[in-house]
Amino acid sequence: MAIFLLKALVTASCLWWLSRYFDYGELKDALGDIEIPLLMAAVALHFLSFVAGGVRWWLLFRHLHGAIAFRRLWPSYYLGVFFNNLLPSIFGGDLARTARLYAAGLGGGALVSSAFLDRLLGLAAVVSMGLLALLFAPSGFENHLALAVFGLGILALLSVVTIAFLPRWVKLPDAGLGKRWPRVHALLACFPRYRAAPGLILKAFGLSVLNQLLVVLVLLILAPGLGVHLPTFQFTVVLMLVFLVSSLPISLGGLGAREGAMMSLMLPLGVDAAAVLALSVAYLLVLWSCTLPGVFMLLLREPDSGDAALS
Repeated sequence: MAIFLLKALVTASCLWWLSRYFDYGELKDALGDIEIPLLMAAVALHFLSFVAGGVRWWLLFRHLHGAIAFRRLWPSYYLGVFFNNLLPSIFGGDLARTARLYAAGLGGGALVSSAFLDRLLGLAAVVSMGLLALLFAPSGFENHLALAVFGLGILALLSVVTIAFLPRWVKLPDAGLGKRWPRVHALLACFPRYRAAPGLILKAFGLSVLNQLLVVLVLLILAPGLGVHLPTFQFTVVLMLVFLVSSLPISLGGLGAREGAMMSLMLPLGVDAAAVLALSVAYLLVLWSCTLPGVFMLLLREPDSGDAALS
C-alpha cells in the first residue's frame, strides 16, 4: 500500500507540473490538425511493437518449456500489455501474463524466468540504443539528466547480467541460495540454458530493438504535425531516455513520469511547451487505442494443453 501511495504521489506531482503548460484550446487545435491516416498508421505501428514483444517472449519461453504455439501465449502477453499501460502498475502485466498461463498448467519456473529475461532484454535495448544515439548526436547536445539516468540504467543492467549470466563462481553458493531464497534460486537455475543459446539471446535482443524502433517511428510520425522538430538522432536520444524513465516503477503505469521526462528534455532544446504536451497526449491516445483491446483477452478460453504444441 505504501508503494502504491508513493507512486500515486509521483504521478500526481508530475501531472500537476505538466498542468502549468496546459491550454485546452491550443491542445484541441493541435490534435485536430493530425490527419486520421497518420493516427491509424501510428496505432498500427505501435500494435506491431507489441507483436514483436510477444514473439520475443514466446521464443524465450519455448526454449525452456518446449514446443508451444504462439497463439497460446499471445492472449496472455497482450493482457499483460493492458495491465502495464492502463492499470496502476508497471510490473502488474508481468504478473498477469504469467499467472494466467500458470493457472492453465504451464511451468511456473519457465514462465517467471522467461518473463524476467524478456524485461531485461527490453531494458538492454533501450540503454544500448540510447547510448548509441548519444554517441552520434549533434555536437552541443548535453543533458546531465540523460547521462545520469543512462548511467543508472547501465549499472542496473550490468548487475543483473552479472547475477544471471556469468559463470557460477560469481554467484552466491547454490546450497545457501536454495535454502534461503528457493524461488530466486529456481529463477537463476534456468539461466544456464539461456547461456548455452547465444543465438537465441541475439534474436530476442534484435526483437527488443525492433520493438523500440517501432515506437520511435510512431513518435516520428506524430511529431512534425504537432510542431515538434528535432534532428532524428537528437529526438532518438530524448525518446530512449523517456522510454527508460517510463519503465522505472516510480509512477502509476508510467503516467506522468513519461510525460514529465519528455517535457523536461525537450524544453531545453527549444521545443515549444504546447507542442511537447500535444505530442505527449497524442502518444497516449495511440498507446491506449492499441492497448485497450487487451482487456478482452480475459474473455478468451485458455487452450487445452494439447493445443499448445506446434504442428
